[in-house]
This record gives sequence, structure tokens and C-alpha cells, in this order.
Amino acid sequence: MIITKRRPPRKLLAALLLAAATLSSCVGNPKNVELAQEYYNLGNAYLQLKDYERAIGFFRKSIALDPSQRRAYFNLALALTETGRAAEAAKELERIAAKDPENRDMLEALAYAYHAQNLEDKAIEVYRRILDSSPQNSSARFNLAILLWKQGAREEALGQLQGLLEQKPDDLQALYQEARLLAELGRDREAAEAVERYLQERPDDVTAYLLLGDLYRKLERYDRALEAYDNALAHDGKQAQAWFFSAVIYLSKVEDPERGLTALEQALEFGYKDKDQIKALNDSPDLQDKEKVRALLAGKGLLPAQSAP
Repeated sequence: MIITKRRPPRKLLAALLLAAATLSSCVGNPKNVELAQEYYNLGNAYLQLKDYERAIGFFRKSIALDPSQRRAYFNLALALTETGRAAEAAKELERIAAKDPENRDMLEALAYAYHAQNLEDKAIEVYRRILDSSPQNSSARFNLAILLWKQGAREEALGQLQGLLEQKPDDLQALYQEARLLAELGRDREAAEAVERYLQERPDDVTAYLLLGDLYRKLERYDRALEAYDNALAHDGKQAQAWFFSAVIYLSKVEDPERGLTALEQALEFGYKDKDQIKALNDSPDLQDKEKVRALLAGKGLLPAQSAP
């Protein structure tokens, strides 16, 4: 297969040409801050084009001319990391950190480089350093929460997310992750409330409706669960999970087997294959129309072996 390079977008190409022309007029003064800014702009342009090697070269020139170009540190680390050189990015940033330990942008770049190498303990340490001097740094607090969660420190992660939401109540990403973490901790009612708040601002998020349906199902609020699954299906009618758990409710909780069989048929049609959940439905003592359910499962080769006639 022959791979060809895509031409840069017309506007971006024009910006590159303009920047190059500006550089040619500035070379008489290599310490000029404006020249460093032009190098930085060129680096960003090439970063957008995913031409990481050229981006790296321009970011390094920018930093060499003007070490106060703080965003250049982060973008340099990003470009290095994108080329699989996260260790190189970290080494370079560690050197800079020794000289400029209060540079928060540089520290965020360093934490990112550590994370890219799966050095989560080091990344967590750096995010804590950032928050010690800048407790209002929302991105550092969010990333710290996610890494703590990944490390299994779920309660502390939750505390970080809740602290962030106190600072920025409209941070929807933090709100949704708080809901997921609360659900993981078994705090289903609080999790459902958080998802409801999130959906007020993001009423088209199918994944959030699925989570909300699962939470209400666990809380035995079957009317609310069905409403959530219906909302998910209104946005994506092929959501097998929403069809299946609607079927579970209709067939074993609210006794509407006609709707339940229709929902189960749709779930199987759209590829639902979770053997544990299928077995739980099949083994439910409250299951309605057992023979029809088993016939549908058998038709897809999903009838649990121990339950076969």
C-alpha cells in the first residue's frame, strides 16, 4: 500500500508561510522574544499537522531563545511523547525543573511524560507538588484523582473530584467521573443523583443513560431505570445493553412479559452476549414466560447448558 502525505489545510499552510517570512525578517536579533514566539507558533502548527519532529525542533528553538515560553515546555513534551520518546521528554523536563521548580506548566508536562511511561507514582507525586503551590489548578486535581483511582485509592480519588467540583461546579467531566466512582464504591443513590445532574447539561450522552439505568435498577427503582434505558435507546436504538436490562425488568420485576420478550429479542438481535447476565435472567425464580425466553436464547446459542431441556 502506498501512503501519501496529506497536504496541510489551506489556512494552516498560509500561516506557516507567513511565519517563515516573519522569521527571515527577525534573524538579526536571535534573542528577540518575538522570534521565540514565532518559533513557538510554528511548533504548534506542525503539532496540529502531527509533524512531530519539526514541532520538536521549533519548540526547542523557542525555549532556547525565551525560557519563559512556558507552554512550549508542555507542547515539547507532548510532541516527544507522541513520537514514543516519553523518557526523553521526562529527562529534559526534569533538568528544567531543577532550575525552575515553580513552573507549573512544566510540571504538568513532566507528570504527563511520567504517565505516558506508566510511572504513575511519579506522576502522582508531581501533581501533588503542583497542588501544594496552586490548589486551584483544576487540571492537576482532575488528573491526580484519575491516577489515584487507577492505583486503587478510590476514597482519596473521590475526595479530589469532590474538591474540584466545589471549585468548579460546572466541570462536567469531573461530575461524570464522580458518578462512576460513587457507583464503583456502591453508593448508588449518590451516583444516580450525580448522573442526573450531568444529564441536565448533556442530555444526549447514551453512556450516561446506561449508567443511570443500571443504578436505578440496583436501587429497585424500576420505573426510573426503564425511563433511563428508553432515553438511551431514543438516541441509539441498537444499544443491546439497554434492550437487555429493559427485558430483565419487564420479565422478572414488573411482569410485562410481552414487552419483555420484545426487548429480549432486540437485545439478542443487536448482539447481547453477556453469559453471566443471561444466566442470571434464565435462573431468576420470578422469570415470566420461561419457555419463550429459553427458546429465544436457544435460537442464538446462548441458553445456559445446565438449563437446557
